[in-house]
Amino acid sequence: MTNTQTLTNQITTILNALLLQGIQTAVLAPGSRSTPLALGLAQLARENKLKLYVDIDERSAAFFALGIAKTTARPVLLLCTSGTAAANFYPAICEANSSHIPLIVLTTDRPPELTKIGAPQALDQDHFYGQQVKQFWQLPLASDDPAECHYTNFIVQRSVIQATSLPCGPVHLNLPLRKPLMPRLPFSFATNNIPQKIDRLTSKSSLTSADFTALTTKIAGKRGLIIAGPSEIDMPANSLLRWAENAGWPILADPLSQLRGYDSNCIISAYDILLKTKHSILKMLKPEIIIRFGGTFVSASLASWLKELRVPTYYLDPNCELNDYTETTTKLLPLSEADFFENCPAPVAQPSWLSQWSKAQEIIKRSWDSTSPQKVVSEALLPHLLERALAPNTHLFISNSMPIRDIDSYYLPQTKFCYLYCNRGANGIDGVISSALGMSSQFQNNVLLIGDLAFFHDMNGLMMAYRYALQLRIIVINNNGGGIFSFLPQVGSTDFETVFGTPQNLSIKQTALLYHAEYTRIQNSADFVKKLQHSPHGLEIIEVITDRAANVEQHQNTVQQIKQKLSEEFY
Repeated sequence: MTNTQTLTNQITTILNALLLQGIQTAVLAPGSRSTPLALGLAQLARENKLKLYVDIDERSAAFFALGIAKTTARPVLLLCTSGTAAANFYPAICEANSSHIPLIVLTTDRPPELTKIGAPQALDQDHFYGQQVKQFWQLPLASDDPAECHYTNFIVQRSVIQATSLPCGPVHLNLPLRKPLMPRLPFSFATNNIPQKIDRLTSKSSLTSADFTALTTKIAGKRGLIIAGPSEIDMPANSLLRWAENAGWPILADPLSQLRGYDSNCIISAYDILLKTKHSILKMLKPEIIIRFGGTFVSASLASWLKELRVPTYYLDPNCELNDYTETTTKLLPLSEADFFENCPAPVAQPSWLSQWSKAQEIIKRSWDSTSPQKVVSEALLPHLLERALAPNTHLFISNSMPIRDIDSYYLPQTKFCYLYCNRGANGIDGVISSALGMSSQFQNNVLLIGDLAFFHDMNGLMMAYRYALQLRIIVINNNGGGIFSFLPQVGSTDFETVFGTPQNLSIKQTALLYHAEYTRIQNSADFVKKLQHSPHGLEIIEVITDRAANVEQHQNTVQQIKQKLSEEFY
């Protein structure tokens, strides 16, 4: 694809996305770098698809746009070239922010190779308006990569949703453009070029009981899925489970959703390992509609599957942040889980749909139940042993990296509820011990599952347990390095151990002695279960030795064994 055609496609995507979200008015402060967008807006104005105003004074243009948005209560697009042109928008943006006026500020920019190098009319436009905008997004350079085009469409639509969600306000999109800046004219804004639209309600208060009934009618007779992501608040489990059971819809429960362990046939915890098998039965388990809520889920397999499905997806998002990196949301509902599941009547159930998911889960769970009690504890087996051994209502803190991924795949309780926590905001391994000790200062019966590198990273945090006599049982998976990297493409490269494996040769036993902790090294699964069934006291450290290379093979074998079991027993 030529550079000109790639540019043309990108500008078409951006302008179509703005139209899809109801942009009816644009104000242009003209300049060279914004050429392709200006030409596109001029064509849309000629075709009566929006109203275009041109003002050569950027400061005046911004206040002009502000006046339109303020008096019509509709979002307005404000466009300029690069450099100080964008700086002249600032006073009006400050006013829009203070007055909660929806503006879509689209600044064009030099490409990366012309920034911070003395090129003319080039400023650092990253987060240019600071705290005076609700949100900032850096759009990608023009590309023929479908994933980047889809991302551009998603972000541009999301920017309008953010600007018009309460409290309203300005948002900033910065678009770097390379020369040549002339697109292929005329643009084709035909309906077959229109990307996926994100539909949404403007506010919770706009929903009536009739709207909920209409929504039920729309999803009636459909094979539906509920995806429950991580939740930091108390989940309204009763209303959710009642709704799902009445509808016969499976709930794919993220380990941090605080739903695993509820005694309900609707709770499906084994979806991650099921998706990893890529078994042909997944064709039978394809939903026709999805309702999703909560934060970003742990499972990368689930994210990939959602991108493949491309089915109508309703996202319950009371904050209207639309943090959906899968870019699969098709309708945003500004509702909490309680708002939705307590007010929306459940559709009539299709029992066979739920039973297919339940059957697949039962086959997966049975594959673990035959584990020998004398078997060496592997990283894949460890979550299943925790499922068996943890007392009900245990507070389990889980480290990022491999531990939370293994918990997602293999921790599948059906009738025993425990609280699960993990620092998933930034997905880092910093401060895990200290966070778990903070948890243990508030509760009894506390457990931390952590790898040796994350343990090493926050060893000084152990002093808090000694200082405040806190109770925490720490299970350290010691594979002497960064085990997760062994699953990535760089494994086997010449310098892998030096820059990825990073073995620390840490003595967990000596660390336990230093911080006055009781230490145990586990030899087999029976010893592990027995140890966990004793009530904890003070600070305990249990070391489980594993091998990184063997761990990869064990994970691969487990997936293949489960795939074989599904082939033998599902049909």
